Amino acid sequence: MLKEIAICILTLIVFLSGCTTTLPEKTGSVSITSSPSAAEIYLDNEFHGTTPATINAIPSGNHTIEIRAGGFETWSSSIRIDVGNTLNVSTSLKPTGTPLPTTVPVVIPTATKKVVPEIHVDGYWTYPAIRSYTSPVPLLVHAEGANVGPADAREVTTSANLYYNDQQLCWVKLYFGTIKSGGHATKDSMMFCSLPAGASDYELTIKFENVVVNP
Repeated sequence: MLKEIAICILTLIVFLSGCTTTLPEKTGSVSITSSPSAAEIYLDNEFHGTTPATINAIPSGNHTIEIRAGGFETWSSSIRIDVGNTLNVSTSLKPTGTPLPTTVPVVIPTATKKVVPEIHVDGYWTYPAIRSYTSPVPLLVHAEGANVGPADAREVTTSANLYYNDQQLCWVKLYFGTIKSGGHATKDSMMFCSLPAGASDYELTIKFENVVVNP
């Protein structure tokens, strides 16, 4: 008899265990935005990422939420989470009023300027005393070089180029040699040039270009 009663009790326990179901957890959500964005979110002092964000599976009931960002006052509030609902939270953070660090300009020492010669060349062209009308025509080039820089120039060369209506006709290389600081030198040279027919003298221009200086 006792054996049959024990079997019945055991059977009842197994039956009741099979009928037991787990009650669903009572949770809700909160959606958070802030100005400025990318502020840190703390729910009950636990970090939950940065704004904007949605935190799910929060047990229903009262909770504390905090929004933190550098340079702004921390915002906090008590919230209530209802089962199956999403609570929307939005806040604008206030600046702390503490001045941000100012940028101090960095002064970089200027590199010492290299002492070099500075050459200026000028001059003119003319016909020799006895003018030739053959082609090419011999021309006399007179050039003057001045060193206005703080250093001596060991060798100075330049190119005297004759132009007609901005078209180069001929050229000659001039060698001045050494020009000391504050000094000058002159150079005369002959240049042979085929001039356009009917070209006027005032249409011919000489330019001293490609000045090369060896200090």
